[in-house]
Amino acid sequence: MKTLALLSFLALFLGTANSQNALTCSSCHATAGICTQNTGYVTCSCTSGYIGNGINCTAIASCTTETCCSSGYTWDNRVGYKLCTDINECTDPTLNTCASTCTNKVGMYLCASTRSALCPTAACGYDQDCLKIGGAIQCADPCLNYQLLNGDSRLSTINSTGAFATDRWNFGWFRYNGSVGLRMKESCVGPIKCGSAEPFSINGTHPAIGDGVVLMPLLANTVSGCVAAGTIPVKACSGGYYVYKFSGSLKYEVYCTDPSAFVVPTLPPTTTTTTTPTTTTTPTTTPTTTPTTTTPTTTTTTPTTTTTPTTTTTTPTTTTTTPTTTTPTTTPTTTPTTTTTPTTTTPTTTPTTTPTTTTTPTTTPTTTTTPTTTPTTTQPATTTASTTTPPTTTPTTLLPTTTQPTINITMTTIISTIVISVTSTVDTVNGTDVSYLEVNETNSVYTEVKTISNSTININSNNSVTPFYTKITTVVDNPVAFTNNLAPQISNNATVVPNQQPFQPKLYSSTPPQTKTVTETITINEGNLTQTTTTTTITTKEVIVAQRLI
Repeated sequence: MKTLALLSFLALFLGTANSQNALTCSSCHATAGICTQNTGYVTCSCTSGYIGNGINCTAIASCTTETCCSSGYTWDNRVGYKLCTDINECTDPTLNTCASTCTNKVGMYLCASTRSALCPTAACGYDQDCLKIGGAIQCADPCLNYQLLNGDSRLSTINSTGAFATDRWNFGWFRYNGSVGLRMKESCVGPIKCGSAEPFSINGTHPAIGDGVVLMPLLANTVSGCVAAGTIPVKACSGGYYVYKFSGSLKYEVYCTDPSAFVVPTLPPTTTTTTTPTTTTTPTTTPTTTPTTTTPTTTTTTPTTTTTPTTTTTTPTTTTTTPTTTTPTTTPTTTPTTTTTPTTTTPTTTPTTTPTTTTTPTTTPTTTTTPTTTPTTTQPATTTASTTTPPTTTPTTLLPTTTQPTINITMTTIISTIVISVTSTVDTVNGTDVSYLEVNETNSVYTEVKTISNSTININSNNSVTPFYTKITTVVDNPVAFTNNLAPQISNNATVVPNQQPFQPKLYSSTPPQTKTVTETITINEGNLTQTTTTTTITTKEVIVAQRLI
């Protein structure tokens, strides 16, 4: 009962904590409106017994439907309640448009104010965001998935009048349209501009096509000066326009647009220099020795002896033949065949009687036979007389055929992300301080194993997300704690696609674990409400590449 009474107490006050800014009190409700004067503008709210935003107020006694309540509230018609209570959009899938972290606030909710790098089944590229499209959460290009927002009514050159507009209910990616004001204003513009009291503008230069999704710093153009006010994701699109991601806002302000014409820049192309090594070949001169084969000439002298009554002396005559030299030509690719053609000379021998006295010399003609060996090939041949060498046969040997092994690349990517958001809020309602401390923590581990071959790419991914939420509410030193620790949400996916790119294993390399920590702190002071939100994102990424021969 004590807890129920406390929650009813909170709902009573929180149900009336709604207002809207305007230039003058004339915009507030004529009979039930309360006008609070600020520097340069006013804040309208409803008096006790009425419900509304100060511009429109409805008597609680006549309220029977949800239409009595402003956005973010629902009508509680139970006896003893009869008030507008906060809607927890984060627990309602039909109201929650966040694709990532959702944080419930009084009268509204907030999505993560950065690019969502992780989806349930994949890690998004640098130029994508995790979006909810048709009820399905997936990685997508925000340049192709956006809503339209009129830029003419938010020009930085317009002075705010009447009841001010607000962008606090815009969620998702938006593109400005209209005749002018097609991108946000860069630099300070001053308060009471763009249709709101203290509008936002961008502190810096818009990104170029090819930069992907970039977090741009914001400026709040307050009545006391131009101050830093968090960040907003921005992307330059190839169609010549920009898209911006809105995540809800605790302030009733708009984002200013620029009336000037512009051209969306494009990143210069990346120049790749390829160095081709030059190989210098120095020819090697191998001296060639041509062997010389000398064919000997054999002379056989057959002496003839004639017997005369007188004394006959036979004088043998020796004929010397000069050796003939043959120089063969050598061709390396010819199989040598040696043919030896011997010539046989049969000498005729007549016994000769040689006396010691020579009277009449008689000369007998001499027959000289020269055996000649002629090689029929270009290889040198050695001939031995009266010897026949059989032809030599050189066998031909075939080299075995070798099959080159196929290389597969296995690339394992591990991305772990821890997002911790701590929000401290102090709200004073009718003199009573109501404080909140909210802690949201989400742990995500994404693993992708990609096997790449010359023909196919096999992708197996696993994603595990573990959310944790704690909220402590304190009213008059009486804290109420709520903790929600959900079980891990695990998803798996496996796909096989053809490899349509040239397979170059050398292009894949491992990278050691790299950790990046980003901390953002936003402090808002709005009337009696003071709120400080600190979000810390810790991301660690590692890539392991291995080659396998099959």
